[in-house]
Amino acid sequence: MNVHGSLNAHGPLTMRIALWFFVPLILTTELHQLSHSLVHAFLARMGDATTTLAAFSIAFSFNTTFSGIVAVGTQAGMSYISDKRSFWRVARFYLLVSLAPFVLIESVALSPLGDWLFGTLMGASPEVTRLAKAASAVMGLWIFPNQIRNITTALCMLHRRTILISHSTMVRLVSQALMLMVLPFWLEGAVAGAASLVGCMIVEAIYMLWVSRPFYAQLPASGGERVTSQKLWSFSWPLMITQITEHGVTFVINFFLGRLAHPDLALAAFGVVTALNSLVASPLRNLAQTAQALAQRRTDVRVLLQFTHRLALAYVLLVGILFYTPMRDVVLKGVMGLPEKLSTYAAPGVQMILLVAIVWGYSSLFRGLLSAMRKTHAIAGSAIIRLMVVIAVGSVTLHAPTLNGAAVGIAAIGCAYLSEVGILGWRLMLYSRETGPLFPHEMQR
Repeated sequence: MNVHGSLNAHGPLTMRIALWFFVPLILTTELHQLSHSLVHAFLARMGDATTTLAAFSIAFSFNTTFSGIVAVGTQAGMSYISDKRSFWRVARFYLLVSLAPFVLIESVALSPLGDWLFGTLMGASPEVTRLAKAASAVMGLWIFPNQIRNITTALCMLHRRTILISHSTMVRLVSQALMLMVLPFWLEGAVAGAASLVGCMIVEAIYMLWVSRPFYAQLPASGGERVTSQKLWSFSWPLMITQITEHGVTFVINFFLGRLAHPDLALAAFGVVTALNSLVASPLRNLAQTAQALAQRRTDVRVLLQFTHRLALAYVLLVGILFYTPMRDVVLKGVMGLPEKLSTYAAPGVQMILLVAIVWGYSSLFRGLLSAMRKTHAIAGSAIIRLMVVIAVGSVTLHAPTLNGAAVGIAAIGCAYLSEVGILGWRLMLYSRETGPLFPHEMQR
């Protein structure tokens, strides 16, 4: 029996099954984001914290914007891997796709284009621009270990062994901490941070290759669904647009923050706030993969909605405790090590994470359900509108240069996800009114 056939053998979805699938993904994402926050906390304790953090923030947002499309490989693998032949077709397809962003990133980072993009367009100082270019060139290398991690993650999710993904992230975090202890002896702050990310991703990819070997061995040599490049492209391009716009949100916001009265301060604070936002709220995005892996029949949709309601409430309470109580100063000054000026500037932004915590989960759930239905084109449309909302909110800085950059940036992110929830929720409602099966697995029964 192929992988998809074994999944069909599972009984009806329950809250308990959803919880046990999702909880390891919470740990995984928190550890991933902790690795990013670890870099920020490390860089904040170096010589010129504002310059170093601003450079790293610019480089990180630039690289995630253009390399984010490789993450779609996990979703494509979950939908189309059914034998060894389809596994390698998905792997080859995404290797070729990843070459385009890699060439683009390195062309910008290693040429005067980087000076124009980071310095002229974004308004960063010459020193920030120099460091951002170097860090971007190093970060560009993370595309290749990410490819390995994504395809092996798909195998683990198809077998509902998400705890192995959590284990790999623990290995990643430990290796990164060790690298951050030694890399600064040879590299400048922002570049050392970038190198630690690439290095720990390589370690993580090697670990995932090892633990996913039994799942690959269980795949039949052939006999599964025939996967063509056309099928993969039709499924993937809307999700690629979504990844670009989701990661591009931070990059676009940086353009507007560079027009504020104190651009380096705004960029540094926004980098810290987005790192905390990701650390606290980004586990909610795993609802996309959870829904895609678990939704096999109409009744599963109701279970997943109820699960998301409870999860959103839990995260709202978490944000309230962390950022609306004296814990906020503990996080910003104690844990993150921010100086007083940077901590005060970042405070309004971290409080607005509450908006993101409310809407991010529903946005991810709706994307996952549409991916499970293989109706991804609606996701592309919502992604474009989401980016337009970000531009609209961010443009207020052009008329009010004294606004708090961290608050404006998080408000733009929250409003963007809110618009996506409305659009995708409407599309799902239309599909649910149609008669007949919603998911491919229902058609196979």
